[in-house]
Amino acid sequence: MESPLPSKSVFLTGASSGIGAAIARLLVARGHRVWATARRMDMLEAVAEEAAAGAQGEGRMVPYALDVLDPAAQQEAVARCVAAFGGLDVAIPNAGLGVFSPMDQADLADWHTMVDVNVKGVLTTLHVCLPHLIESSGLVVQIGSVASRMVFPNSGVYCATKHAVLAMGEAIRQDLKSQVASTTICPGAVDTSFIEQTRDPSLLDQYRPGFKQGMQPEFVALQVLHAMEARGQGVISDITIRPDLA
Repeated sequence: MESPLPSKSVFLTGASSGIGAAIARLLVARGHRVWATARRMDMLEAVAEEAAAGAQGEGRMVPYALDVLDPAAQQEAVARCVAAFGGLDVAIPNAGLGVFSPMDQADLADWHTMVDVNVKGVLTTLHVCLPHLIESSGLVVQIGSVASRMVFPNSGVYCATKHAVLAMGEAIRQDLKSQVASTTICPGAVDTSFIEQTRDPSLLDQYRPGFKQGMQPEFVALQVLHAMEARGQGVISDITIRPDLA
């Protein structure tokens, strides 16, 4: 199926697996150009091969190794994306992680890592991309969580980072509403390896079944495409999706 949109240029982080990989594959299949970044180039190249197999029209994925914690590297990556694609239409700061544990048993390094990746990494992507998105009247699509609105046991710092993501999306809407559109997608449990970053065996046993029964990452990717295709009709500010019967 051809995309109802002209081919868009997209900058995507966290594209090597899970939701990010699903977004890259779907957007390329619908004819869009995706500058897909992550730390693991071997995994990115595997996703690029899968995307190429389903590509239509102008759709293509460019894999690019990047650590979102390096602001200079993000600046360089976005500059290369803009030069290669002739501009930037959509930014998707998807890279993120969660490590669950009771507050009194948490590793401080895990808290700092979640804040660094889920907040500082996203902020860097936004800061670097916004000048180009203002020029193109573009779109930011953030990947929040149901944790953007709620606090769950054993995940307080992760929830705090996702609250921040939702706040960033609202800030873009308020400050730049005549220039850049903003959508935040807030999924419930998704069947990816996300939970495997948690090291507590009892919590893994508790949470794994719920994530295994969660949505497929392709369903989250469809919401990204929906947000892109809504342009010209309206802006989807935020959307919450959950597994069936959840």
